[in-house]
Amino acid sequence: MGPNLGAVRGTQTRIVRDPAFARPTGLARESLVTIYGARLGTKFDLERERPQTTIGRDVTADIVIEDDSVSRVHCRIIPEGDDWLIEDLNSTNGTYVAGHAVARASLRDGDQVKVGSTIFKFLAGHNVEAAYHEEIYRMAIFDGLTQLHNRRYFEEFCEREIARCRRHERPLALLMFDVDHFKRINDDFGHLSGDHVLRELASTLVKRIRREELFARYAGDEFVVVVPETTPEAAMTLAETLRMLVNTTEFVFETEPLPVTISMGVAGVTQDVHTPAQLVAAADAALYRAKQKGRNTVSL
Repeated sequence: MGPNLGAVRGTQTRIVRDPAFARPTGLARESLVTIYGARLGTKFDLERERPQTTIGRDVTADIVIEDDSVSRVHCRIIPEGDDWLIEDLNSTNGTYVAGHAVARASLRDGDQVKVGSTIFKFLAGHNVEAAYHEEIYRMAIFDGLTQLHNRRYFEEFCEREIARCRRHERPLALLMFDVDHFKRINDDFGHLSGDHVLRELASTLVKRIRREELFARYAGDEFVVVVPETTPEAAMTLAETLRMLVNTTEFVFETEPLPVTISMGVAGVTQDVHTPAQLVAAADAALYRAKQKGRNTVSL
């Protein structure tokens, strides 16, 4: 139904790494790691001997991102005393740190830096190598854009839950939803607005998900919620709660209000459902029925 971890439909981002710049020295205390976009896991060591490290679309940049949403020389990272600063260089679409547009800001260990459709994580301290390997592990199970679990983790979790519910004859429900007219949002406001919607949607809804449930990004603008110990009929209550929450939330990107609603399908484990793929197919069929009813609605 869609790409795996951290892929967004329609993007053509490609990161080009200069081997001379990104050579592994094992001595750097600060690095940028690509956690969303092309070449996931690429690590760029930052060196204090360099007066600046530029990021942009132009081939002369130290870190090249071939993406139309990235300016030719988009931003730069500079050492200042014991700190590192990031400075936007009058880019068209802005530079974001921890989800906020910045002109100039200090970087702290763990900060996420978004340039166009690419997200880097800033790692600092004496254990950068250990932090890097931990981040590589996170990439295997988390989506870099939304910070939700990814499709791979969902399928493993769902397989275990299906086996458990069949073994103990307990109910299990799956909610599947996507953003209504998501392509129109990208076309009308730019695909960076689409990224913003997905991040805000995830952060808004995750607060309503219980510890024993799983909320994951399935692909593109498609999301799933696994609800153990719950029949599909009972899960409709949660589905309607999530739909209404999105419907009443104001989504704004760069002062522009965005029209965001979701449609949702609900399905459960039956005698004919034995695998995650079969459960997803049932929920997807219900989602299609919700779309047929006019969108911004929920269907079994």
